[in-house]
Amino acid sequence: MTESEEQTQVAARAAADAEAQLQILRECLMAHELTHFRTTLLELSSLKLNASQALELQAFELLAKAADLHHSADAILIAAKELQLQAQTAQYPLAQAAALRALHWVQMRLRLHHAALDSLAKAAELYERCALPALAVQTRAARCRVMLSAEMHEELHAFCDDMLSRPETLTPAIHTMLLDYSASSSYYLALENIDRPEAEPHWQACSARREQVLKMSREHKLRSQECLALLNLSIVCATREMPDACRHYLRQLHAQFGYDGYWEPWLHLCELLNQCVEGAPAVAWQALLDYDGWIKSDPLNTSRLREISLMAIRRYGRRWGHLEQALEACMTQVTNEREHKRELTNSLGATLSAVMERPQLLYQNALLAQHGTVLENSLMQRNQELSREVEVRQAAEAALQKAHDELEQKVRERSAELARALQSLMQQEKQLGLSRLVVGMAHELNTPLGNARVAASAITERAAELHQSLKDGALRRSQLDGLLDSVTQGGTLVERAMSQIGELVERFKGLSVNAAQESGGRFDLSERLHFFRTHWEHTMRARAVTMTVTAPDALWMYGYPGTCQIVFQHLLDNCLLHAFAGRSQGLISVTAELVEDAVLIRWQDDGCGIAEEHVASVFDPFYTTQLGQTGMGLGLASVHGMVVNLMKGQVSLESTPGQGTCILLRLPLHGDETGCA
Repeated sequence: MTESEEQTQVAARAAADAEAQLQILRECLMAHELTHFRTTLLELSSLKLNASQALELQAFELLAKAADLHHSADAILIAAKELQLQAQTAQYPLAQAAALRALHWVQMRLRLHHAALDSLAKAAELYERCALPALAVQTRAARCRVMLSAEMHEELHAFCDDMLSRPETLTPAIHTMLLDYSASSSYYLALENIDRPEAEPHWQACSARREQVLKMSREHKLRSQECLALLNLSIVCATREMPDACRHYLRQLHAQFGYDGYWEPWLHLCELLNQCVEGAPAVAWQALLDYDGWIKSDPLNTSRLREISLMAIRRYGRRWGHLEQALEACMTQVTNEREHKRELTNSLGATLSAVMERPQLLYQNALLAQHGTVLENSLMQRNQELSREVEVRQAAEAALQKAHDELEQKVRERSAELARALQSLMQQEKQLGLSRLVVGMAHELNTPLGNARVAASAITERAAELHQSLKDGALRRSQLDGLLDSVTQGGTLVERAMSQIGELVERFKGLSVNAAQESGGRFDLSERLHFFRTHWEHTMRARAVTMTVTAPDALWMYGYPGTCQIVFQHLLDNCLLHAFAGRSQGLISVTAELVEDAVLIRWQDDGCGIAEEHVASVFDPFYTTQLGQTGMGLGLASVHGMVVNLMKGQVSLESTPGQGTCILLRLPLHGDETGCA
């Protein structure tokens, strides 16, 4: 798979993830549900979205703000309208539908109910166009809240019955919501005819629908609807003066959802209504008046609570003889209804004003269409000019592409030449290294071999002389002793030469040391360093060389203790032969410390240092500036082979001429325990 194909797949997965999260937001029934999806909104804002998804996300953020009363409704209204027009112009239907949903919610806050219903109808139509029938049904069902807020109770009842007649198109959540709003419309129709026979059919319908909501919410585990159903059934029973049934539902509500929540003022109202039926009238009446005063003074409580409270004061005031307060409650209800109707009238007036402005808008649209025709002709002419420019640009691009291809071919040819030259250079370097190795080995072997050859020749000559003397019968004892001394000295010389050759071969073998030569194990590196210093103290004192070792009391590691000892020996030999050559004294400072999962050993001397041009080659076998004088050039090469190849560590060197040399050894703390076992 190419890199571009991988990038395409990654972009496609990101777009699919964003679409799935946006679908979660689209399925929210009410704006206040978006408060439970704050993390989804934040996560979407951090994703790379296309233009349509970004506009839709902005619309849902506005919808969440619209449900929060702390945000200004006018500011949200303007922002939602601008967003809706932007999505309409860009032809992003899903973003436009989300903007219309935000618009409807803030229109409902401003009691522009007709405009809110129109916004929902347009949003449902857009979802239909996008082949999302479930969202279209959900958006139509959202009209229930607008109609209830506008007190269109009979229209709401008919609308719910119409949608409930097609249950196959409804999800369980939508189904229970429609049943709930249908029951609410029946409840308020019954309140309008309280204590009259006309109210009973509405009470029956309300109770039956509430029971259906409770049953369905429990079947489908819709917890919020179950809570609302129990609360509404408690209120219905309390209003109908059925305290036993009310307490039955209240007990279930408390058992399932506790006492604290948005339902707390409603539960208090239920308890007051039950008290009015069962308790002392004087106490119940005063409690009812106190509750109404609290509802009136608290702006956070809904007008529906006040409406039921005033209904109870009116009912029980007439029943218990508090006619003045009952009349005052009636007048308050009339005033509230008048104010509400004034708001509805203003809302309807705004809608009618928009209708009256339609002809003017149509005329302006016609003018815009005329200007659009002129602009279209101008654009057509400009497109023709651009087409000619495109042809010229394409010709230039073709020429550039041809030049680019030719240049690329030359680059490939040149790269091939460079690769061949590099290969040849590497071969030459390899041959040069091999030649240096052979020359160094031959030089080091020639001296002991020459000595052995001279000794062997001398022994051969003396043997021939002895043989001739025996043959002539003229062998004297003194002559025999002299011959034996010569043979003994020659043998000693040969043995010494062979020993030197063996030592050279062993050091040469150290360049390719491997794990099979020593078994690994756990050892204390600090103890090894101190033992090494003590062991070679006499030799160093003879050269006036001082060694200091700084290390923890114990530094246990897994590796090759014998190899470490050889490494230290080579480093000391390197100092004595090269660093302190021609000097009467010297200082070697050795430190060991634990760094992460490795042991760092710093071997520092204050010797003569190494010239910059030689630093890069000091680890090469037989590399020495004093060939045939003080060393074979195998010490640091052997150190490098043992540390890197056997102990899987690292070696580096830093040196300044005249200021000394520092060799850094980095050994793994645990080593290759499986390989070392």
